[in-house]
Amino acid sequence: MKLAHNKIISLILIIFIAVCLTACGTLDMMVGLKDENNPDVADLSDLTDFEIVEDTIGEEALEEALEQVIETVTIPIEEANMTNIMAYYEDEYGFVVPVNTTIPWEEGIAKATLRSMVAGNETEKRIAQSGLHGVIPEGTEIRGMAIKDGACRVDFSKNILNTSTFKQEENMISAITYALTEFPTIDKVELLVDGQALSSLSNGYAINTSFERENINLYGSADGVNYTVYYKAPDTEVMGHYVPITFSAAKVGNPAAYVVEKLFEGPPADTTLSNNIPVGINLRDVKVVGDTAVVNLGVEAVNLSEEDFKDMNSIVVLCLEQYDIGEVEFNVEGLSFEQAGLYFEDSNVTPVFNQY
Repeated sequence: MKLAHNKIISLILIIFIAVCLTACGTLDMMVGLKDENNPDVADLSDLTDFEIVEDTIGEEALEEALEQVIETVTIPIEEANMTNIMAYYEDEYGFVVPVNTTIPWEEGIAKATLRSMVAGNETEKRIAQSGLHGVIPEGTEIRGMAIKDGACRVDFSKNILNTSTFKQEENMISAITYALTEFPTIDKVELLVDGQALSSLSNGYAINTSFERENINLYGSADGVNYTVYYKAPDTEVMGHYVPITFSAAKVGNPAAYVVEKLFEGPPADTTLSNNIPVGINLRDVKVVGDTAVVNLGVEAVNLSEEDFKDMNSIVVLCLEQYDIGEVEFNVEGLSFEQAGLYFEDSNVTPVFNQY
């Protein structure tokens, strides 16, 4: 009997050890599957939607974990359905201003972009504190749009004729043209009004031709080569905005240098714009080497504060972006900032451009 009892105990021990080994193997396998196929919650940031499965095992812990997951990966539907656009508005000084903003995504995003520029629309209301307003008359509808071989023909409702001045019409056509040519498939724009090709708008601005991307906020003659320089408008309740000004000149060998020179000269005297260049800071020259612009300043720059430098750097970088300049380096009389005793945390700041 004792021998039989010992055999029973041995058998129980063997079964127990086998169960433990099986459990450990199963646990190891589950850990391996988690590592290979089931990322941590922190790795689920790309998910925008998922199904929650009910489970009564460890219900409280499960609910708490799910709450954490929801907070981590859920994106509000209204945000997920928004898309970035570059639209154009008019400020209180009569300048056409590009704005990087968001609107609900839809098929035909070019038409939606134009609708966001109509006075009284929801986008205009959202950016009202910036001092900008819609440049297309209130109630204007986009009846249709066709794009062929780079030409975009837009049919507007008759409300587009409800303009008050020739200047408003000029700004409106400029804004429409620039907004549509932001899209890579569009090079020029033609306008119809209620299905008809008109010779001009209500105040005489001619629309019997196609329009291309040129002469935004033009100063001087439209002849010659156009160069765009950005200046800063006075701060509003939100912040100041950058305004593109077009200058005409003979063709120059180094357009990037010309633009920076115009920036340092300052904005047109009859405007309220500024150039963000500290008083007393002079420009010696600008050289472009590959995709890098080297801006050489006068000796006065050794007195720059970090804040003044960042303001100056932001607008210089903005002006040079149009020439695919990847980096801007600043010198003082040919010396690097470090050699001149200037040590700033970030020497290549790109501004958040008119982001509303």
